[in-house]
Amino acid sequence: MVKCRCGGPLMLDKSHISEARRFACLATTRLLWKCRLCGHSLWLDQSTTPEELQAPLEAVEAKPA
Repeated sequence: MVKCRCGGPLMLDKSHISEARRFACLATTRLLWKCRLCGHSLWLDQSTTPEELQAPLEAVEAKPA
C-alpha cells in the first residue's frame, strides 16, 4: 500500500481517472493519489515502479518529468 508522508493511506482519485477516460487520454495521463488522512495530493507517472514507491515520498515527488 502506498503511504503519504503523514503515514496515511494514499488512494487513487477516481474522479481524475473518470475525466481522463472521458477525454480519451487515460493511457498517457499521470495518476493522482490523495491521502485519506491529510488530503495531500501526489502525482505519479504510470511507469512508476514498486521500488520507487518504497523510497521516501520526497524523492518520488522530486523525480523529473
